Amino acid sequence: MSLVVPPIPGGSDAVRAIFVKFDQQAQRLRSILRLLLVVVMILIVFSGTSRADWPAQIGLVACYAALSAIAAWLWLRDPNRARRLRALEPMVPVDIAAICTLQFLSTGSYLALGLLAFLPFFIATQAGRRAAVMSVASIAAGGIAVISDPVFRQQMSTLAIVTVLVMLALLCYCSYTVSRVQQRRLASIAELTASRSVLLADVMTAEERERRGVAEALHDGALQTVLAAKQDLREALNAGASAEVARAWDLLGDVSRDLRDVTRELHPSVLDEAGLGAAVQALAAAFSERTGVPVQCTIGEHQPHPDDATIYGVARELLSNVARHAQARTVWVELGDHHDVVTLDVRDDGVGVDAEVMSRRLREGHIGLASHRARVETLGGTMAFRKTPQGSWIHVEIPIRVGQEAQ
Repeated sequence: MSLVVPPIPGGSDAVRAIFVKFDQQAQRLRSILRLLLVVVMILIVFSGTSRADWPAQIGLVACYAALSAIAAWLWLRDPNRARRLRALEPMVPVDIAAICTLQFLSTGSYLALGLLAFLPFFIATQAGRRAAVMSVASIAAGGIAVISDPVFRQQMSTLAIVTVLVMLALLCYCSYTVSRVQQRRLASIAELTASRSVLLADVMTAEERERRGVAEALHDGALQTVLAAKQDLREALNAGASAEVARAWDLLGDVSRDLRDVTRELHPSVLDEAGLGAAVQALAAAFSERTGVPVQCTIGEHQPHPDDATIYGVARELLSNVARHAQARTVWVELGDHHDVVTLDVRDDGVGVDAEVMSRRLREGHIGLASHRARVETLGGTMAFRKTPQGSWIHVEIPIRVGQEAQ
């Protein structure tokens, strides 16, 4: 189905992102169904029409098939570009014109007449005024195709032709009604989903603020106290203190390192000072030092992004999951900036992720990864498991445009 964002009171970027997501999924499906319609048209040409009509019919179907293949390729391979091209809405009028023109070229073919039943499908996948315009165009084009057929005029009575046109008009009207209903329902669902997403975003933002506050409190309070105590012990050691003092010096050194690690993972100062790339590298280094698992970290050029803290939080959660469950020997972390999206890939060669185990953990309340995934989706991004021969591979994308708008 094709979804156009209606004016929603109190609408937000999150609602619009939900509509766009549904629209892309529906357009991919419709592109595939359009290719199946091409197959049906070819069967109708060769099984239900006169050979004398074949050249014109085959030329029409070939052109329509080429356009359908291009549209399907765009929606499957580059949906963002396809959405920009679809702003002109080129394919739905082409669909209607192809079906009605084939009927016009297929003199006396009842199979081709049956193709008119597909017109309501293309209407039902539109929205608002566009659906109404497509309904009128379908009824007019279908009526012209039927009335202009000399065989139908001879074989069918006037009442039969009128009945066919009334049935077509009724189908188009029903499709238009379905379009309006589904738009209203989707708007309600989108608002509810957006409200949930906004609430989750607020919760996670508050969590990030708390992490930052705790990190600053530990750094400015406990860590400074420990460092001051170490300084006092250093002076005592220089004055010839006992072995117990030396032991206390070593223990305080361990405590200070632990506090630095905790504050760095809670909210690294490098994230604010040097950016996301340096923070992810520091996170990977800390992970490797703590677990003994080597991390191959690849950081591309990255511009400051409003949602860097979110991306860092996702990387921290993914590496934490690897440390707890993966039993990996090597971990790969890759951060990329592709002008319109920021990508994060975390891959390991461990035991992998079982979908059933993940579902069970979510039901049991282990929602760390799920909450980050929901936050990513709130920003218009995606978090997906990719296939890998061994271990697990999680790919995260967050659109830069969406993050900037949110700012």
